Amino acid sequence: MLLSRICTSIVSRCHSGLLCNSYRRFLTNISSEKTIDHESNNSNVTLTAHSSDEDNEWLWAYLRDRRNFSELTIQQRRRVVEIEVQTLRESGERVPDVIPNERWEELINMPLVETRKTLYGYLFLREMYRKRRAAIVAQNNLRRTEAAKRREELLSQGKPLTNYPGYSTMFRHIGRQNEKYLREQLLLPSARLGDMIVIDCGFEQEHARKHHLLNLVDQVQYLFAEVNRYHSPSFVYLCNLSPEGQLRSEFDRRAPLENLCLQPTESSYLDVFPQEKLIYLSPDSDVEMTAYDHDAVYIIGGIVDVTGKKPLTIGKAKRDNIRHQRFPIDRYVKFGGGSGKTLTIDQVYNILMTLKHTGSWIEAFKFIPDRKVVERYSEKVEDKQLELEKFGRWTGLNVKH
Repeated sequence: MLLSRICTSIVSRCHSGLLCNSYRRFLTNISSEKTIDHESNNSNVTLTAHSSDEDNEWLWAYLRDRRNFSELTIQQRRRVVEIEVQTLRESGERVPDVIPNERWEELINMPLVETRKTLYGYLFLREMYRKRRAAIVAQNNLRRTEAAKRREELLSQGKPLTNYPGYSTMFRHIGRQNEKYLREQLLLPSARLGDMIVIDCGFEQEHARKHHLLNLVDQVQYLFAEVNRYHSPSFVYLCNLSPEGQLRSEFDRRAPLENLCLQPTESSYLDVFPQEKLIYLSPDSDVEMTAYDHDAVYIIGGIVDVTGKKPLTIGKAKRDNIRHQRFPIDRYVKFGGGSGKTLTIDQVYNILMTLKHTGSWIEAFKFIPDRKVVERYSEKVEDKQLELEKFGRWTGLNVKH
């Protein structure tokens, strides 16, 4: 019985092997016939196919032998990146449809796949933002076209153009540029009085990736979005700004610095302000800030430190022999386990300005995003004070704490 089963399995394997071989011969004959017919019709296409197969031999060797990415030539790296983007797109990853030409050099020089995937995600988000922005612009253009047609119809019928009561006043002529001009006028009295905030742009070499510099420029521009909140916002100085650096070129690409109400300079803050007035804000400082000093000039480090592990700002403050302080964040805010304690430049500026005008850390730390905060200790203190005030009014006692 056992011998019969063994013989049956051997026969079945031989039969399947013969079938596979016959299928292979059949497919080989078909492919050879197609190749012969194709060669007779167009020999140039066949030569191109053979040359492409020879060119792809390095790709199979790269995948099979797991060679280092940096060992490939520039053309081979570009081909690997193209295949990588196509594969990630088919698998549902976030990759851009078109990679900008200025990003190819950065991608080719990245040896790790995970680093390239991070850049793919960043380019994907920028591409989605541009598409969304283009859709908004197209929608606004359509709205303006429809409004122009409606205006012509109303004029032809002799009807008033709008029911807005301020249409015939000066407020109709105040546009976005005028609002920006009026908003930035708030900074001029502080500039005359010497009320300054310095942003140190001397960390340009510490940014390994270009999109960190782009993020830094975004933060400086966001700084002016909340200026109209304050009665007397501090004037901003950009010190140690290299005139030929990437940061200055990115500012000039978006909007010239001359159009912003700030003072850019390549000089150090030690050459512009007295050393005894300078205070460098650093999260690594051992000196806790207690109140806003109206006579001091606070320095914010112009660096995008995602990890927060490099004590660059405290090191520079000690080298320049100036005072340094940190915010008492742990006294008022409890951060989440996965969120870092790093703050952006616009958040630090708003915290300083709120502390300057109100003197309250509770109000100042409301500019820390809620996504980073697990618990705000100040809310408990406010609730307790409110309960004590209510109890005092109810009992007629003046309760003070």
